Amino acid sequence: MGKPQGSTFPLYFSLGRQILIADLIMSKRVEITGRRKHLLTDRSKTLVASALAQKIGYLRVDDFPTSKMLDALPIQLYSSHRIIRIKEEVLIVQEGVVEIWHTRNDKLVKVLETGSMFGQMELLGQTMLGTKAITTKQGATVAVMNLEAAKEWIESNPVSIFAELGYRLSSIDTEHYRSRFQLADSRIAAALLEIAGQGSIVEGITHQELGERLGLYRETVTVILDAMKLDRLIEVGRMRITIIDKRALRDMSEL
Repeated sequence: MGKPQGSTFPLYFSLGRQILIADLIMSKRVEITGRRKHLLTDRSKTLVASALAQKIGYLRVDDFPTSKMLDALPIQLYSSHRIIRIKEEVLIVQEGVVEIWHTRNDKLVKVLETGSMFGQMELLGQTMLGTKAITTKQGATVAVMNLEAAKEWIESNPVSIFAELGYRLSSIDTEHYRSRFQLADSRIAAALLEIAGQGSIVEGITHQELGERLGLYRETVTVILDAMKLDRLIEVGRMRITIIDKRALRDMSEL
């Protein structure tokens, strides 16, 4: 693809490409870990799917200011159980549901509903990373944004789009650093602090879900949480974790 022209597009092109490269590196790290056992087990496939779910279809129309340009995009209708062939374009789900499946592992990665954006376009940091999009039994209606339309959209919302993609790249960089250089307890401590935000309660998330979010097995998460509990850093209840010592968790998250 030729590099977009104009004062704004080179910056978006660079940002979008960095997001794609970082996402690819992170997804490959999960798959390589599974291949070390010579065969991807069901548990490894689940971790791969969970990692991909955070990298595909993460943008939503609601994340950006209302744009009349999006309402003018061409519409494409797909019947039930159809594979959506994607070229260099971003698709927006208008009606129905689209499922993202890992092509090689035949594993469901993510379910995209109305307002979700997905596709293949460096300018917006979008890639399918070895997955395919398939409609469900009710079919789906999608709006199609090609490269020229994406340029027009960026020109209409440069600050909001750059802010969203910039935050995304920052998050990926942090994730890459933690997965490469930090031990599991540091990553779990960081995740608990992030989920709790300004508060001290983490609820509605299981050990399995926390593990999938971090690329760790449930048993690993349980053992580390039990150790944190013994050290009086947290209290653990049913679908609820209360942070007792935020300072200690913050120190642990930076190791």
